[in-house]
Amino acid sequence: MRHPAIWLSLGLLVLSGTLIIYRIGWLNYPVFPTAPGHAWQLTIEARVKPDHKDKEISAMIALPSEHTGRMLMEERSGSDAFNFSIIREGANRIGIWSGTGGQEEQVLTYRSIVLMRPQRTPRVQLPTLKVGAPPIVKEEQNLVERLAARWNSVTPLERFRAVVGATQGRWGTMPPDERDLRAWNVMEEREGRLVSTLALFQAAGLPAHAVEGFQHAEGIWQRPLTWIEVWSGKRWESLWPETGETIQKPALLFPLSTGGVPAIQVTKGTLLDARWSLSRQIVSKWNVHFERLKKSAHLLDRWSLFNLPMEFQQTFRILLLVPIGALMVCVLRNVIGFPTFGIFMPVLMALAFRSTGLAYGLGVFAGIVLVGYSVRRAINRLHLLLVPRLSVILTLVILSFTVLALIGSKAGIRSFMAVGLLPMVILTMTVERFFVTIEESGALTAFRTALGSTAVSTISYLILQWEPLQLTFFIYPELVLAVAAVEVLLGRYTGYRVSELIRFRNARGPL
Repeated sequence: MRHPAIWLSLGLLVLSGTLIIYRIGWLNYPVFPTAPGHAWQLTIEARVKPDHKDKEISAMIALPSEHTGRMLMEERSGSDAFNFSIIREGANRIGIWSGTGGQEEQVLTYRSIVLMRPQRTPRVQLPTLKVGAPPIVKEEQNLVERLAARWNSVTPLERFRAVVGATQGRWGTMPPDERDLRAWNVMEEREGRLVSTLALFQAAGLPAHAVEGFQHAEGIWQRPLTWIEVWSGKRWESLWPETGETIQKPALLFPLSTGGVPAIQVTKGTLLDARWSLSRQIVSKWNVHFERLKKSAHLLDRWSLFNLPMEFQQTFRILLLVPIGALMVCVLRNVIGFPTFGIFMPVLMALAFRSTGLAYGLGVFAGIVLVGYSVRRAINRLHLLLVPRLSVILTLVILSFTVLALIGSKAGIRSFMAVGLLPMVILTMTVERFFVTIEESGALTAFRTALGSTAVSTISYLILQWEPLQLTFFIYPELVLAVAAVEVLLGRYTGYRVSELIRFRNARGPL
């Protein structure tokens, strides 16, 4: 093998890419995991009272269900005396509160955060929902069948448009006779617009059902809204039954129950009051993917970093950033040509700046280096050995941290109290190297190296602070293998640095 470094890099890249493709293609990981969508907090509160003392009462409330375009997070239910359970009834998800509460009223509560992802909802969805017959008498069924017979020869989409027009009073160029029109008006008054419209759609061969829910808007409602969903041959269409108006943006609807299932129903008791409220929520991107992965049974999901205890997840989020910072140091030193004090000092400083902030971190770094240089120059005449000398400087660095923390406590500056997270040993070695560089190469070289270290730390900090990068590496930790592959390739680079090309741009070789 003539180029083992290249083959090693290629192997690491292939392994990393294979794992990522497997997660995305087979485990349905998001390609861009930092787009959480729109989150809404749904709160349901109902007050019920038993009809008879010591008799069991039950309340059934339609709850949001999870599907491709919607994910449930942080579900909570509450009641003082009732048991709670969830059942499936067709496409509906029903919460049941049951128990004996005496003659006292009981307050039932439900709260969840619903993450809406309209871009994940398929544009074409087959009508798998079973639709029951509308509750109408035989004469009314015969009437809607006669009215719908005129549309038997047209396509489902044209039938849908014709029925929508009929519900709005527009029957086209060949309207029914006056007797059927009068019978239709009587049916609408007796059965209501909802039942009549559903019956007409189904007589026309278009599956249709009623839906109860809300629109995506902040507010409080005493009762849910009702609309109709109809299969037009290619997709589900939605319309308001009272006006027959088609809903142009069905993605802005928040359905709770379908197929005639009531949004709330109480047996052996009385519903005193009910209210539904929706409010926008800011959901942490980390929580979104934690909810996604903890429900999975796949091997890679079970071994995901999201399954670590929450207090340890923060630690590994930082650890996974260290290889990225090291890669930045490799590029900025070996390819660009930034001078730095040491190899890992800039990346450790960049990680420390995440707690102190960039401005305070750079100020504290510069201040401690200058104060440490003054002390190092003062004790130079004592001719101390290396280890005791570094111990004195380390003691000074810790003392400086303590003084800054006390100043921050008195002045209310939290960033000063976080300076203890700066790497003390690295700062101690930086002070020593700063002094040695001044003694050996002059102040100009020392300050140029200090500025280079500051620039590398700042660039690394700005990259490591980018939250999409943090989340991507936490979800796909195999990306560290790709980072190692790039570092191996950089280790084989022996060409000119960018700073050298700029420095010697006017040089001419011999003729």
